[in-house]
Amino acid sequence: MKHVKNAHMGTHLLVEVYNVPFEKLNDRDKIEKICVSACKTEGLEVLNTYTHQFDPYGVTCTVTLGESHLSCHTWPEKNCVAFDIFTCGSKNPRSVAWWVLEYFDSDDYVMKDYAR
Repeated sequence: MKHVKNAHMGTHLLVEVYNVPFEKLNDRDKIEKICVSACKTEGLEVLNTYTHQFDPYGVTCTVTLGESHLSCHTWPEKNCVAFDIFTCGSKNPRSVAWWVLEYFDSDDYVMKDYAR
């Protein structure tokens, strides 16, 4: 099997957000809603969603997309969230990220994207 180096399969965006209010990081239903609606608003095909509320706090939400995935992991006790979006094709993961960032309401974030 021949491997093609530098073949662009998609874009993987990683985001870490700090100084987020505890209550925004521990609301399972709102986190799932914003993750799904951000994807749909930007024209991505949502295939499946799984969200888990941890005890005593914390949420993980995964959205399987026709174009790849979005995952979101919160640490309310540290006031932070990490999420990533991988898209293949022409869809831009940054457009999805802006919707998610708006929900978490913090200007303290790091965003990096990688060609895969």
